[in-house]
Amino acid sequence: MTSTVKNILFAISDTGGGHRSAAAAIVAALNGYDQINCTLSDLLKATGFPGLRKAPEIYDYCSRKQLWLNNLFFEKTNSVKRINLLTKFVYHQAAPQFEGEISQINPNLLLAVHPLVIGLLVASRKATRASWPIFAVVTDLATIHASWATPGADLYLVPTEEAYNALVRHGIAASQIILTGFPVHPKFSPAPATRIEARHDLGIDPERFSVLLTGGGVGAGNMTKWIKALVKNCHNKQILVVTGRNQALYNQLQILKSQFEHLHVYGFVDNMETLMTASDIIISKAGPGTIMEAVAMQRPLIITEAVGIQETGNIDFVVNNRLGHFCPDSTQGCQIINNHAAGGDFAFSYGKRPPSNGSIRIADMISRQLATSAAKWANIESHSTSLFRGA
Repeated sequence: MTSTVKNILFAISDTGGGHRSAAAAIVAALNGYDQINCTLSDLLKATGFPGLRKAPEIYDYCSRKQLWLNNLFFEKTNSVKRINLLTKFVYHQAAPQFEGEISQINPNLLLAVHPLVIGLLVASRKATRASWPIFAVVTDLATIHASWATPGADLYLVPTEEAYNALVRHGIAASQIILTGFPVHPKFSPAPATRIEARHDLGIDPERFSVLLTGGGVGAGNMTKWIKALVKNCHNKQILVVTGRNQALYNQLQILKSQFEHLHVYGFVDNMETLMTASDIIISKAGPGTIMEAVAMQRPLIITEAVGIQETGNIDFVVNNRLGHFCPDSTQGCQIINNHAAGGDFAFSYGKRPPSNGSIRIADMISRQLATSAAKWANIESHSTSLFRGA
């Protein structure tokens, strides 16, 4: 008997790189399963609604130049009631476009990998009398915006205990929440090569202590200050800089690169696993994706800052789990790096780490749930036993 292909729609928004990266990680984990077709769609852009169709550009601009606007939006919308009102207004204005985008896929399952799409999916399912289930995949670690707790999804898949507790406080039933771990791409674990092999692949010095500096997909944070400090105070180290979509920073660093032979500059990359493998230490803003990728690769972190309120809790998450240091001062950060390179204690724990293989666990859940035709999701209990709070 021929199996029927199951369609999964990943509803995202390209506000930053984290939501698409998390969805892509789950898609990669699903590659080993037959008869599953995955589609990623920026459903906020698809609404055509003013402000939402340009959400990625607005987010990038605010993250780099007007962070107060980002924080203001977070604060003013950080209640389930306000999010529900906003969702109703947007859906009323953009229902035809939104429903048209979904109907093209004819999904068997929808994964909401952005908080603002959860309510829109719930409204669309109700309006069209559809039966597809909705899984909300939470991609923040500790500071959880109320929109992640928009009611109506069938399951809420969370990366950390902190996220679980936050959703409960916002009113989501514990029976609907499953701790899966963060959806890191499978290519990050185990490490794809040795540190020396990765450096050979990148064409850089295979023996030199290497520092990776990244500002996430948008190249946010005060990276220029850190690069200058590293060049001045860690002059015998190899510095790898990922500028993301920050083209201005990339161009600026080309001048500095000509003056410092051990500075290597990369734009928006798709080989972050190789760059992390090649590094001895990673410097980053408090973005959840980079943090959990570093955890998967067992690389110590220096967190420089939180870019936006949504990243503030990640600083305590890193420090409390002994994953690295919080160090907003670049000169002090260089001292930590030099001490670590000399064999000093970094206060980094390789012991009980937060789960970073969420993509594998989520893929397994999806496969099992798509295999059942029960009206209710019969396997939730078995997943709760193996994943919930024990992941």
